[in-house]
Amino acid sequence: MTAFTELAETIALEEQSAFANTLSARIEAIKDLPDGNVRARIYAAAALIGGAELMQHLEGTEAAARQLRALADRLERRRLN
Repeated sequence: MTAFTELAETIALEEQSAFANTLSARIEAIKDLPDGNVRARIYAAAALIGGAELMQHLEGTEAAARQLRALADRLERRRLN
């Protein structure tokens, strides 16, 4: 692993964590609004779809599909544990 790839991986992890925290905070704020559960689900779905479309644009369809499959697998593992 080169210094550049190590730095890139570190930045990617920090960005993922920052976005996850921002997304969680936004969903928490939405949940307290009228119809909050529905609004939170719509917001989360929009973020997921937007992220997938961005990944498709930047990395291609196959890479985006792999990422979504990996996410689905991770969610399944959490559900089973």
